[in-house]
Amino acid sequence: MNHKLLFRFQLSFMLALLICYTGTLTVYGQKLRIKALGDTVKGFKVGLYDGERQLLANEAEFSLLMANTDLSEQTLMAGWTGKHWTAGNDSTITLSRESYIPEFDLNLSVQVTYKVISDHLIKKTIRLYQPGMPQLYYTLKERFVPAEKPTKYVSFEHDNFPGGFAHEMFPSIGYVNENHTVVGILTDAGYKNQYTRTTRRRFNGRGGGFVGMRKLPDPELMAVATADEQSRGIDFLQMTFGEMYNLDAGKESAVKLPDTWEKEGELAFKKTGSLITMDCKPSPRSGITMIAPLKGQQIYTISFLCKGTAPLALKLFRIKHGKKTEELENGLKYIDNFQVKEKEWTLFKGSIMLPYIQKDSVSLFIGTQANKTCQLQLKDLQIVKHEPAAEPYNILVMGEAVEKTSYIFAEPWKDHHEFMISSQTRLSEGMGFRGSQLEKMLYGNLNMLTWINGVNDFKPFNVPNMNYSPDMYNRDSFFAAVATYNKELNLGIWKQWANTQTPKGGIGTIITPYMGSVEAKDNEATIEWLIWAMLNKRRFNVVLPEEKIKKAVDYVRNEFDAGKDGICRSHFSMSQVDIVDYQPKTDRLAVNQGMLAIALRTIKELGYPVEEAYIQKAEAEYRKFYDPKRKHLLFDRDFPDIISLTDLEPEFYSLWLFNRPLLTDEMVTSHLEQIPVLNKNAGAPHPEYGTTAPICVRLMKTEPGYAYLSADYQPFAAFGAANYADGKSDGFYYNGGSWLRAEYCAYVTGLKHGWKKASKLMENRVWAEINLHPDWPFSKEFIPTKWTTTDSWWPSTKGLCWNVFILMANEVAGLRTPDMDPDFNELNFYQKLTK
Repeated sequence: MNHKLLFRFQLSFMLALLICYTGTLTVYGQKLRIKALGDTVKGFKVGLYDGERQLLANEAEFSLLMANTDLSEQTLMAGWTGKHWTAGNDSTITLSRESYIPEFDLNLSVQVTYKVISDHLIKKTIRLYQPGMPQLYYTLKERFVPAEKPTKYVSFEHDNFPGGFAHEMFPSIGYVNENHTVVGILTDAGYKNQYTRTTRRRFNGRGGGFVGMRKLPDPELMAVATADEQSRGIDFLQMTFGEMYNLDAGKESAVKLPDTWEKEGELAFKKTGSLITMDCKPSPRSGITMIAPLKGQQIYTISFLCKGTAPLALKLFRIKHGKKTEELENGLKYIDNFQVKEKEWTLFKGSIMLPYIQKDSVSLFIGTQANKTCQLQLKDLQIVKHEPAAEPYNILVMGEAVEKTSYIFAEPWKDHHEFMISSQTRLSEGMGFRGSQLEKMLYGNLNMLTWINGVNDFKPFNVPNMNYSPDMYNRDSFFAAVATYNKELNLGIWKQWANTQTPKGGIGTIITPYMGSVEAKDNEATIEWLIWAMLNKRRFNVVLPEEKIKKAVDYVRNEFDAGKDGICRSHFSMSQVDIVDYQPKTDRLAVNQGMLAIALRTIKELGYPVEEAYIQKAEAEYRKFYDPKRKHLLFDRDFPDIISLTDLEPEFYSLWLFNRPLLTDEMVTSHLEQIPVLNKNAGAPHPEYGTTAPICVRLMKTEPGYAYLSADYQPFAAFGAANYADGKSDGFYYNGGSWLRAEYCAYVTGLKHGWKKASKLMENRVWAEINLHPDWPFSKEFIPTKWTTTDSWWPSTKGLCWNVFILMANEVAGLRTPDMDPDFNELNFYQKLTK
């Protein structure tokens, strides 16, 4: 490794971060302070001030709806204020009150603490404790009242939010006052504040997509005074914890549907009373469509009986400016293959939680995507609008205190782009996290995508992004959780994956609330689970479950190298590029061979006998994938012109986990030199270079030196032929998309091997994540490397949380230290070294 190069990189990179950081700080004119208001008669509350100007004039600190566990008794504590207040110092105020709840013959202790974190950030913590009732259900509402009439409200996704609930990719709302100050509120992670953002579940069976649930937890986690309330002079921001909408209770009313439908695709369509018959001919999508009378910020249920000779597809799309855009998220989605019977009626029923959709309308499609001659019949099609019963579901257990933590930030209003950045960075700062701007944004995003399993399961649960909700994926949660030193999070999620272990010893790849999963396969999931176990032992000095570890070890050794010759064979790629399986098992993939080497060294550290010569044989086989003529690792020996950044992932693992290289400097630097870096931008830190690189691309001898995948050179079999053969997806997803985690880790790998471009490309890639799409300053699943306008970027990519793994990459690069994580415990971390 070139230590002088590394030092120069660290110095220039940290200076760049410092300039960015101090440049951000210069905009703040706020000096936030808190003050106890009230008296012993009315009670005490806390006011928030910017200097002498009052920003929040809350009427009370919270309201609390309490119920016993059969909901037969309920009582509302409206407008809680403190009986006493104390000031710990100039930056802390604590309110307290002991209350007797006669409905439950119960004593309740409450403390509310405000703490000034910085000149522009306040932390608020509500602590509840009761020693007299086995379990108490509750819903807690915090209302933040502006001291003066707002000029507008904002949410994370909307520059001018009209009011009502805001169910968006990142929970953040605020208001702007006449002094051009924005005041925003944020919440702690769901597994700490006991909420979930799940609005749907997997449908029965495979291929059914997602269906909206009958019991919706935390639908109004974030809300703003409605337009009607604002017109009556009522203004507020509000957070609600522990509230569940029961759609099978409350009121509902039928929505009048249009009498006319339009045909899509090739079909004959007939409607007789409530019976609809569609005789479909082969077509990519064949069925009927209408503009559904659905409005934003409402909850509906769609239901009908169906039968036929092909699976049914049901789609809801937003219509913006007369054009069909993305499929709606919160309820029905990916209903592509709902299984129906030919001679028996099957009931379809699913809820739809429609968020704020501006003035857009909703297109409803019902038909088939089977692309064959078939018949479908529907009857009793109905859409109902709900006024659901609201029920408490958070639990206050006897003798166990619970806390709800929120954050309030205030700063000069610049624009919505900066509000989105501030929402993410201020949350991380409130949690005590230290790092660069992007590191803070990624850490905040991780916490907002980590909540509880559901209303009956408060274990931590991490989803990749809102598009993948409600599912937790093994690989994604691994990269997300191990990027932190949070013991509760790492052990809590790791143990859930332990419980998916099959009788053979493999670890599952997906956990989905409210439904089951049988998906466990010979990919990298079990290897990463063992790496995670090793890290948990290193970091937290925990005792691992020996039986489960032994079964996983045996599974890895038997599944990937049954012949014990050091050569990896598998049905699947051991990387994120997992869109094809191999029958029979293949030994053609470089990343798989490297992951076997990592697995064997991990197994050895876990205490299981593995000969060093055997490990080195596996490592040597990984090096054999380097083609000295082509000067890159072979992604797939059958497609030697394909190059992928994922093939350097085992090398990064080895540097990160064991501080030892597997590949030579020449192998790594030559490989990276072959990767085209695209999307040049004059605003990037280093405009002479591109800002994004394709995760997978074909190298060519003709200009420009690379090509996206095509019909005649296609490593992804049927998936590639269906998706990447016609050029329409060039630069997207695994046909050349730029994935931050994989790309950044590859650059850090190059840095450790002395690659001179590494530092500049790392800085450019960080810049791209925040700035390349000015309306999307947040983590993304991938950035396209070929696009005309940002309108073509996939909305489903927004907010992916495994990118937070670059925290570990920056530790490898020497740009971070573990103590910058608020949950780092030096005693735990170094305890094993002192034994």
